[in-house]
Amino acid sequence: MSTSEPTAPPRAPATAFEVAERVRWADVDLVGIVRYSAYTRFLDVAEAELLRAAGLSHPDMLEAFGVWLVRRVLHLEYHAPARYDVLLRVRAWVGRVGRSSLTLHFEICDEADAVRHATGHLVLVTVDASTMASRPLPADIPERLTAYRDDGRGA
Repeated sequence: MSTSEPTAPPRAPATAFEVAERVRWADVDLVGIVRYSAYTRFLDVAEAELLRAAGLSHPDMLEAFGVWLVRRVLHLEYHAPARYDVLLRVRAWVGRVGRSSLTLHFEICDEADAVRHATGHLVLVTVDASTMASRPLPADIPERLTAYRDDGRGA
């Protein structure tokens, strides 16, 4: 039996995309702490803005490639509570790129980058928009995301 403590995930790489997002009233519980389920909203915002910055908004991917990127895995780890009205830095970067999937990693910190609130990752899989059947990831998608790839120091 191991007595070692779990290690914290590595910090976001310099290549990570970053968006600021304020904790809203709808995100918190009665004592003003962000509910665990609200973190998925922060990930959604970062994912959408990362894809938009790469010229890959969801409607653009549908029109250009006839595909959707759907969620297969969501993993979150909570490190410290965030409170109402705090401005968060939500960082997202591309990790593994597979035949039909890609993994996006996330880190959520306070504005000063002093407190790490949560980390996690999403595995997105490519499906045909009309049949929802698995499809290979169009080569243009990872190519456009190159600027946000993990440089080897990230999670």
